[in-house]
Amino acid sequence: MRASGKDSDITVGAQVVYRGCMAVVKYQGPLHHASGSWVGVQFADAAEGRNDGSTGGKKYFDGAPNRCLFVRPGNVVPMASSSGGHQSAFSQWQVFDAVSEGEFLKTNELGQTAENIIRSVSGHKLLPKLALKEPGPDYKGPRFSFKDDKTTEEEVNNLTTYLKAPATEPAKKPVHPYYICELLDRTSTLLRKQVTSAVHSLEVPEQGTLVLCGDTHGQLEDLLWVFFKHGPPAPDRVYLMNGDMADRGEQAVEVIAVLCAYKLLYPTSVYMNKGNHEDRLMNLRYGFHEEVRSKYPRHYQSVFDRFQHFFFGLPLATTIGKQVFVVHAGLCRKPVRLNLLDSLDYKRAIPDAPKSNLHDLIFYDLLWSDPQTCPGVGPNPRGGDTISFGPDVTQKFLAMNSLGLVIRSHQVPETVDSAGFPRGFSWHHPFPSDSKVKPLCKAQPGMCLTVFSASNYTGTNANMGGVVLFKGSVGNIEILEHYAQDVSYLYEVEKETADATEKFRAIASHEKAAREKMLTKAVGLMRYQALGELQSMIVRKKQDLFDWFWAMDSDKDLHLKPELWREGCASVLSEDLPWLDIQESLQVVDGSSKLVQYPSFLSRFQIRFRNKMGLHGGFRRAITDRCYQMLLMSDLSMRETFAVLDRNDDGLVSIHEFNEVLSSLGTGMTKPQLQALMKTIVVHGCHPGAGGKLKIEDFLSRLQLKYSSTHAKCATVAQEWVPTFLNKVAKDILQVVQKNAKRAEEMVLQSTAPIGYLTEFFNGCDLDKNGYLEQMEFIRALRVLPCCKNLTEEQLNQLASYCDIDENGRINYLEFLHTFHVEDSSGSELSEDVLEYVYRVLHFEFTQPMRRAFHALGEVGGKVTAMQFQNVIETVNSLTTPSPLGKDQIQCLVDTLSLDDSGRLDFEDYLGSFEIVDILLDEER
Repeated sequence: MRASGKDSDITVGAQVVYRGCMAVVKYQGPLHHASGSWVGVQFADAAEGRNDGSTGGKKYFDGAPNRCLFVRPGNVVPMASSSGGHQSAFSQWQVFDAVSEGEFLKTNELGQTAENIIRSVSGHKLLPKLALKEPGPDYKGPRFSFKDDKTTEEEVNNLTTYLKAPATEPAKKPVHPYYICELLDRTSTLLRKQVTSAVHSLEVPEQGTLVLCGDTHGQLEDLLWVFFKHGPPAPDRVYLMNGDMADRGEQAVEVIAVLCAYKLLYPTSVYMNKGNHEDRLMNLRYGFHEEVRSKYPRHYQSVFDRFQHFFFGLPLATTIGKQVFVVHAGLCRKPVRLNLLDSLDYKRAIPDAPKSNLHDLIFYDLLWSDPQTCPGVGPNPRGGDTISFGPDVTQKFLAMNSLGLVIRSHQVPETVDSAGFPRGFSWHHPFPSDSKVKPLCKAQPGMCLTVFSASNYTGTNANMGGVVLFKGSVGNIEILEHYAQDVSYLYEVEKETADATEKFRAIASHEKAAREKMLTKAVGLMRYQALGELQSMIVRKKQDLFDWFWAMDSDKDLHLKPELWREGCASVLSEDLPWLDIQESLQVVDGSSKLVQYPSFLSRFQIRFRNKMGLHGGFRRAITDRCYQMLLMSDLSMRETFAVLDRNDDGLVSIHEFNEVLSSLGTGMTKPQLQALMKTIVVHGCHPGAGGKLKIEDFLSRLQLKYSSTHAKCATVAQEWVPTFLNKVAKDILQVVQKNAKRAEEMVLQSTAPIGYLTEFFNGCDLDKNGYLEQMEFIRALRVLPCCKNLTEEQLNQLASYCDIDENGRINYLEFLHTFHVEDSSGSELSEDVLEYVYRVLHFEFTQPMRRAFHALGEVGGKVTAMQFQNVIETVNSLTTPSPLGKDQIQCLVDTLSLDDSGRLDFEDYLGSFEIVDILLDEER
């Protein structure tokens, strides 16, 4: 987020971040062809722009071709290098990261239930392993013979050299899936022989070193950097990876492949603990599944399953020299002895939401907990069922198990260096004066140590990476840090010189320079990332925010004092964010009134469906049409009910009364959706000075059934009269269906899945019930309409032909909707809010459970049929109380799916089509 909300903070010559890219401000001011203030930037690293400093036919500054862009001031973030700025940005980043994981954990229980139901209904069986063939001569990547189930030193060196080579090298492709699967399978077999319990035991080589690494998260550069600085695995050099090798980064496949290759070369020199990201559900959410899918599109499901099988075999913890307990996250909420941990069934998925099962609780805590400064067990900012453990918990665990140190990973360390930037390690829980635990060495300041090996985590944090070295014994501990750069740099250094001393000097110099350069960018990058997370949080909680603001709005004039706005955001979103800074950053306070117009603030952040291939978009029109039809269908009943409520005959009712009426009339919308609709009704329907009351007629008169000219095809000369005449047809359709008001009312009240006016009319015309209106069926229906009684046979044929958009002699339901639709005469706000509600449900509540359920089907290629899609979304919807989507809405989603030639859709593509936008800043020129 920006350091300040003033445009003057962004000056010409300033370094800024825009959409994650570094740029320099070259212009600030107005544009002759666009309103408001603009900033012209030139990108530093790549051709991310669209122009050379010119827009709208006018030159504003001299810039490089296709490297410049004009954007809104609020969408650029100034860079800073101060420690205070970094600490503030890093603190906000941590809050958003914890919130993201917490929301993920909340959906897990729903996803587990949905997955179980789909498995039982579909009779799912695990897919057989797909037999992959060894590649032919065209494959130029590394190969393995696997003689005696081992690798050779030459093969491992070929692998690492290949991975270090620049991506521009000829024929540089991912390692062949055959070798990936063989490495995983053979390493899994080896692990089953070596690791026989949940807690594995290691010793430090007497004449060697044990190197302990924390999270690497798919950052191959860190793993290879560590290998270069401290030496790769060898008979006298043992590596222990403390989990979270997968997700977040882009090269987890390669990280694990390298570790497996070394494991098969030196079986007693590489070991790995399970982290919370060595888990299928986390992989589906945080990137590893997509990484496998993008690298091996033809075989990704088989490859992904091999990785999951491999993860199952990893232990939950490791002891070193019977004195150090190494676990990915932390300790349990209940005191446990090592023999109980040893007995855990660890060859399974991480429990979703442990309740009372002790073994599940222990399993969960070992992979999710964090240390805290205060004593005891407390709630964890990550949310869900996660806990934090205090120094007394650590001391008790160490004492009862005769241990001297807990080493864990799981989070970027909070310790900062002299410049204020995160380090690669952090000590916790100092020894109390009466400690029952003895330190392993004089240099041990605490009972718990965090080590994190992914430097510059996610490309934004500028943190150091750390490793722990045990030299000869557990009492000889050394913590070393690094700052990794692209692996291609290692490739060049190794190619240019064989002298180890010169290599180390070169890499040390480059390491320092690279980090110093990153420090100037880190604040801007983290603020930009935080801005995106904030927007997502606002959209997710938009209804809760509106409810809070409306309740505090005593005048019901849709304005609040800034301090109330900040209080509401803290209460609903997070109390750990600097809301005064955010208020200035987002410029939410009106300059003249000094108040926050909260509907405008909420409407500013939106979720949209933007499929990259333009698929599945038909549901937008279908859902809003269906919603409008339902409301229009209830028009008569609403008028009668409101007349009873409007005792003083002023045409006004309260918002609460209006909501109750809509809920009781079977409008086809769910209770949560009706509540979400109140925002639109309040903002656009409340009568000024009426204390938040709604003028009934303003709402009821806004919906009209009309001919849809925006979706029309070109009329022939003979059909020129048709488009205008179709408005009369639309009005007559409505009158015909409304003839028997009592029957319509009974249908609305009794139906469990109400249908709209257009649906009823269409079904009534479809005499042979084949789902289409043959031309004669449509003409027969037109004849009964008053406006058509005097038309000739030729004119009726012209009407029918015009409505047949694809000219195949019959009209399907979507063509019918394209011809007639219910229109909101007051604007698009109602339809936008209806759609946004559906988007929010699909993206925030349903994506993770649906993804789990789809994978439970075991469909090869990640594609499902429309029927499978419907079964999954109906299952997830039914498990949520109250159900957020109506049956008609789900049917609209299903009916408008874009299927391939085999009748299937790519569900990952569908679920990934939602994006959050700030409509005030979503402009570029």
